[in-house]
Amino acid sequence: MTLDNMTNSVNIFVTDSVATVTLNRPRVHNAWDDALGVGLERAFTALSADKAVRCIVLTGTGPTFCSGADLATGFPQLPSGHDDLRGTLRRRFHPAFLALLDAEKPVIAAVNGPAIGAGACLALASDIAIMSHSAYLQFRFSAIGLMPDVGATALLASAVGASRAIEIFMLAEKIGAEQCRNLGLVSRVADEAAADAQELARRLAQGPTRAYATTKSAVRRWSRQALADQLELEAELQQTLIATEDWAEGRTAFLEHRKPAFVGR
Repeated sequence: MTLDNMTNSVNIFVTDSVATVTLNRPRVHNAWDDALGVGLERAFTALSADKAVRCIVLTGTGPTFCSGADLATGFPQLPSGHDDLRGTLRRRFHPAFLALLDAEKPVIAAVNGPAIGAGACLALASDIAIMSHSAYLQFRFSAIGLMPDVGATALLASAVGASRAIEIFMLAEKIGAEQCRNLGLVSRVADEAAADAQELARRLAQGPTRAYATTKSAVRRWSRQALADQLELEAELQQTLIATEDWAEGRTAFLEHRKPAFVGR
């Protein structure tokens, strides 16, 4: 089943009460554009309400889980001529991200390859993340002159503490699978993340679905509203960076596949 028939950017396959949601833009490493955001929101909303589905697996087509925001497509322009990053976050990312968090079924991320930026946030927001040995997480926001968004500031700081999160954000280095497990960013590391995720999903699909849903609700309740507020704060702060020379240089360097030369303003 494909919810986004126009672009096929998000595919869904259901078998034995397990729904597999697959990011399907392999030619651009599953970069997150508007169509992918809409597809994810629709998928998690529909599957959460579908009584025939009792567990959800999220993965990516090809060697990459998700390379983050699709910078190549650009952003809508404000009357000022600057990029509307705040509006893009609210429209493209937040609805899908919150639909994942609010899904009433267990969500397992099968991180089959690199998960960068918003892709790393998808892994952190899932209930269980299984990572292949060759995969890594990377929060590359500072590498393009921006700050973390899509809930990264809350999710990473909650997992590793404020000081370590700030270090990870500033250095923007790749975090290998074993280090991710040691830091508590993923639950498991496997040779075949997809196969292990499916095996675990089948096990959970035979469990007490309503008990799982109420467990998730209780565990997340203390942070759910705070996270929604954090998403909005990130969007507001991100918008303050649109006029900086560093963002202009970071985006240009990314598109030209070169190292940026930041000037600090």
